[in-house]
Amino acid sequence: MAAVTEIFEAMDRWAPFETQMDFDNAGFLVGRGGREVRKILVALDITEEVAEEAERWGAQLIVAHHPVIFHPARQITDGTSTGRVLLRLIEGGVAAVCAHTNLDAAQDGVNECLARALGLTEMEQLHQDGLDHEGRPYGIGRVGRGEEQPLKDFARFVKKELGANGVRLVDGGRPVRKVAV
Repeated sequence: MAAVTEIFEAMDRWAPFETQMDFDNAGFLVGRGGREVRKILVALDITEEVAEEAERWGAQLIVAHHPVIFHPARQITDGTSTGRVLLRLIEGGVAAVCAHTNLDAAQDGVNECLARALGLTEMEQLHQDGLDHEGRPYGIGRVGRGEEQPLKDFARFVKKELGANGVRLVDGGRPVRKVAV
C-alpha cells in the first residue's frame, strides 16, 4: 500500500503540479502525507456529499479535479460550505489531492482524453505554455480534426459520446471540421 505523498508524487510525475496556471491551487491540499491509503475516491469536486461518501466508503484519500481550497481560507468553521467540507475531511482522516489545470495541460491529461473521446485526429496543443521539469511541452487545450458535419449533428455526437445531459450551441451555419477542447 502507498502513502498519500507517494500517490501525490506519482501524479506529479504524470501531470507536474509546477505546470498549474498561476490562479490555480492544485496539489496535496488536505491531510497527513504519511497516511497509508487503501481506498481512493475520485471526484470532479469535493462537496459535502463527496466527503461524506468517502468517509462512509472508508477512503483515506480523495483525488479530485477541482481544488477543494480555491480561494484563501480566512476561517475554517461549519458556517461555510468549504469549512464544512474541510472539517469533515480532517475529522474523518481523509486526505485530498487536487489536480486541476496541471491535469488539463498534461500529455494524456483531461484535454487529450476529451479530444480522443471525440475522435479527433491530427491533434496538437492549442497553446504551449512551456516545458515541464522533464522537458515535456505542456499547455491548456487541444485542437484537432473531426469528421466534417453540421454543427447540430456534431452536438448530438458530443452529447452521446460524453454522456452529457445537454449541449448548448450557436449555429454559425458552417460545418464542423476543426475542434478545440
